[in-house]
Amino acid sequence: MWFIRRMMRIAWTEKKSNEVVLKEANLELSLIETIRQRQLQFLGHICRHKGLEHLAATGKIEGKRSRGRQRITFIENLKSWAIGKDNNNNFIRLTENRYEWRNMTANVCSIQGT
Repeated sequence: MWFIRRMMRIAWTEKKSNEVVLKEANLELSLIETIRQRQLQFLGHICRHKGLEHLAATGKIEGKRSRGRQRITFIENLKSWAIGKDNNNNFIRLTENRYEWRNMTANVCSIQGT
C-alpha cells in the first residue's frame, strides 16, 4: 500500500485507511488474487529446492495409500486454476525457470478474470 500512497502523494502521517486510499486511486484489491499469487510463488520456491518439502508437495513420498477417494493435492489444486489441465511434469518443470515462473504467477489472476 505504501507505493499507492506515494503515487497519490498521501503523507504517511495522514490518518487515511487503506480502503479510502484504494477508493481514491480507483483500485480494487482482491484477497483471493493475493492468496493465489503467493501460493504459486511458494510452490516455485519449494520446487526449485530439492528437499523433503519438494517431495511432500509433489506427492512422491513412499508409503501405502489410504482407502477411499484420493484427496486433491496442493499441486493439483494450483494446477487446476493456474494453467488448466496441463500434466504435472510440465507444471513442475515450469518452476525451474525462475523468470518464466514469475511472469506466470504475476499474470495468473488476470488470465482467470478474478
